[in-house]
Amino acid sequence: MAMKEYYLTFGGLEQYFMEYEAGNDKPVLLYVHGGPGRAESLIGWEIDGRIGKDVNLVFYDQRGAGRTYYKNAGEMPTYEQVYSDLCEIVKYFRQKYKKKIFIMGHGWGTVPAIRYVRENPDMVAGYIGYAQCVDYTSVGKVRCDRVLELARACNAKGDIKAVEKLSEKTGGTFHRDMLRKGEITKLNKLLTKYNVAYGTDRVLMKKIPASPTYMMFDLKILINCPKINVKLSEYYKHVNLYEESMEYKVPLMFISGDWDYQDPYTMVKDYASKVKAPMVEMKLVEDGTASAMFDKSVEFWASVKDYIVKCANF
Repeated sequence: MAMKEYYLTFGGLEQYFMEYEAGNDKPVLLYVHGGPGRAESLIGWEIDGRIGKDVNLVFYDQRGAGRTYYKNAGEMPTYEQVYSDLCEIVKYFRQKYKKKIFIMGHGWGTVPAIRYVRENPDMVAGYIGYAQCVDYTSVGKVRCDRVLELARACNAKGDIKAVEKLSEKTGGTFHRDMLRKGEITKLNKLLTKYNVAYGTDRVLMKKIPASPTYMMFDLKILINCPKINVKLSEYYKHVNLYEESMEYKVPLMFISGDWDYQDPYTMVKDYASKVKAPMVEMKLVEDGTASAMFDKSVEFWASVKDYIVKCANF
């Protein structure tokens, strides 16, 4: 599909957009990337190859991410700014295409995205939560319970003891703020060893340089983004959707790999079973990890396309 790159100003800041046009007769899918600060516009070419002929795809780099940050160096965003930008961006594309749009959030991006959907149903055709963030205050415990389960299955006594010590130190929460630097390193090694939580960073590091629009500074920004997004990362730690309204007026789809403990699929599945909406789908991608969009791309995008078609009835 035809691809365009451009900047638009929202909230007083020039923000980078990449758009793949399929025609005004097709639905519009706005992708709200993860992180915080992990711009995914430069993997748009691969996503376009999977679903581009069926939808108009819109990617943008949030404040503190990707080329938006490159053009506005020094900007350290807040959640309120990111959410306000999203409101303006949806309004812009709603008017441009003269139709309600689909919003797809990924990881961190699901936080502002699902809240926007709940609060602005008249603007939205449907919502897709990929690796939906549900309760970040409890995610450490869920991940470490999984490590303990796997360690016990293979009788790894040293690892079992290490997890139990971390549990005792944190009162069973595994909150990193309660651990010393060496203990955090130990925790990270355990999570990596059992392939429980490593995120999509490694995938992006490999795929972004393959983009036809890649430049050297893109990878540099991706590497440096944690220090740019300190305020958002701190905000993220306290997100718990169970403490908010669980009533939605638009169709919802949640999609996760059934091996994803970065944003644990077990938490997403539970949340999906409790929300109220005209239609709720929970899709588990078999043998999919936190990178199910890539490592199980055929099944993943087929499910997304099926959902968009079903939404035509609402």
